[in-house]
Amino acid sequence: MTSQTPDVLIPLIFDNTVLSNFALVQAFDLLQRLYAGRAFVCSAVFAEVRAGVESGWKYPWLHSRTRLQAVDRALESGWLRLSDSETEPSDEVVEPRLTYEYSQRFGAGESESMAIAYCRGWIFASDCRRARDFAKERSIKVTGSIGILVKAVTEEAIALDIADALHARMIDEEYRSPLPYEQGISTYLKRNKL
Repeated sequence: MTSQTPDVLIPLIFDNTVLSNFALVQAFDLLQRLYAGRAFVCSAVFAEVRAGVESGWKYPWLHSRTRLQAVDRALESGWLRLSDSETEPSDEVVEPRLTYEYSQRFGAGESESMAIAYCRGWIFASDCRRARDFAKERSIKVTGSIGILVKAVTEEAIALDIADALHARMIDEEYRSPLPYEQGISTYLKRNKL
């Protein structure tokens, strides 16, 4: 990433994995506190979330349609926005080309989100290890559910025990965290001494 802007000002574009994790544990208010005014989803991710809300049978891992409606409410309230509204003329050609290129390896939501993050210098929020590694190889800044929970603790948006509880609940909802179930965020912070 070429921008020297502090992370606190850089927009984020969420893929479905992070949105689902926070929606399923009913912690969307935390995303709003941390990222209001700079949180985006692309049209492909919005379509994935809508499909999960409208037809839970198609996406069995997204078993709580009601909780996923938090994405709709976030878009309605305006703290989460569709990325289409922020397109610059120079991005209109490059983003679709990169989206197509990335789609040879990833799903539509991940591909479009990474292309947008690359072109606009945004942070890509994903929990897909392959997509995260691919993005890092292209110098795209990356965060995920763990990074967001760590940020929430370090910025004192939530207490450490709450972050540990949210992390454990995400695992209960089938998030494949690299951290332990018990005190996962605490373990990460101790190991990295943040």
